[in-house]
Amino acid sequence: MVIAIGLTIIMVFGLASPDFIHDAAHDVRHAMTFPCH
Repeated sequence: MVIAIGLTIIMVFGLASPDFIHDAAHDVRHAMTFPCH
């Protein structure tokens, strides 16, 4: 369940183009070692 939520967050925010959404989730993605750029 936690993994599913995490993947959903990654897909939603990882593919989001608005800068404020990117910045809001940026540290979380790096903490999870998910390359966002």
